[in-house]
Amino acid sequence: MNPLKFRECKAILFDFGGTLDSDGEHWLDRFYALYNQAKLQVSLPKIKRAFYYADSLCSLDSQVVSLGLRPLMKHHIHLQFAALNLSDEKREKELVEAFCSRSEQFLRRNALLLRRMSHHYRLGLVSNFYGNVATLCAEAGFGEVFDVILDSALVGMSKPDPEIFRTALERFQLPPKEVVSVGDSFERDMIPTRELGMKTIWLKGPHPRVPENAGPVDASISSLPELQVLIS
Repeated sequence: MNPLKFRECKAILFDFGGTLDSDGEHWLDRFYALYNQAKLQVSLPKIKRAFYYADSLCSLDSQVVSLGLRPLMKHHIHLQFAALNLSDEKREKELVEAFCSRSEQFLRRNALLLRRMSHHYRLGLVSNFYGNVATLCAEAGFGEVFDVILDSALVGMSKPDPEIFRTALERFQLPPKEVVSVGDSFERDMIPTRELGMKTIWLKGPHPRVPENAGPVDASISSLPELQVLIS
């Protein structure tokens, strides 16, 4: 890695899920593991369908906008269980606690990092979310560090559409070459921002998904704290 690649950096644009609440672990992969840990006999294809069913309902529910992490995951997991025809309140609570406690550990760690970096760079957030990503950021203690927050459910655009990233650049009022994109999804974060001319840093998790003919990124990291060393 060549830190000189990032010498023009004036702003950093982050993803949320999988980037700020873990070190590159997709939510779906985390749920696969949690269902197995709970010894729930559900196939992976069924878990995937239930996850995206809950995901779509949360995206359409205006009441989700005000939910913090734990109420959100309680609602999300309840929808998953309903889709799977599971009725087990105890295990629902166990999954909520396991998912949230792990996320909260990363959010606490990354709150410190984001506050430090906000002294040197402008920060922004672009997320495919349910309308409440700003609520989650505020709850985690770093909402105020972001100059730009774009939540797909509120702006009517979602990644990998480059327009949502172009909107972030317009709000920063910076050219692409001065903005670094950081995210765990190669397809949704890296490809569209690279095409716009931004620098790209891929948070490569334990189960990376790389599209065919993906092309290069400017750097990859395995945990967010590596970012500060890389671009300082």
